[in-house]
Amino acid sequence: MKKFSFSLQKLLSYKEQLFDTELTVLGDMRAALTRMQQELEDLYGEHKTRSLDFREKLARGTTAQDIGLHKMYLRIVENSIEQKLAQIALQQQAIEKQVDKVREAKLEISTMEKLREHKLEEYNYLDNKAAEQFIEEFVSYGRAAARGV
Repeated sequence: MKKFSFSLQKLLSYKEQLFDTELTVLGDMRAALTRMQQELEDLYGEHKTRSLDFREKLARGTTAQDIGLHKMYLRIVENSIEQKLAQIALQQQAIEKQVDKVREAKLEISTMEKLREHKLEEYNYLDNKAAEQFIEEFVSYGRAAARGV
């Protein structure tokens, strides 16, 4: 009998490649999120350092111009923090959508693999039946030949 061949193997292979691609995209997105979170921590650190520096200058005495420059710089850092928080939120939403794509791709693969397993079981059953029939016919022929028919 001929070798088992799954008729949807090319489609299954394509789905597996698609899954791998989606998984790679998800990994890249998570790495980007990690970088963004680190940048946010750096901004918080910068804000804290500059705020402490500003307080020290105020305690020692400083010019109105220096005060204005420090306040303006702190506002710029605060705006950067807000922008980074917004970027992080958008990235988290994009990651959630990508996770859904990965799950969907995995489900499609699992479904096709179950179908392949079912088809293989069916193939093996039919193959065994054909082998049994061949053996039965061979034995019957052998008996008939032994009897001289």
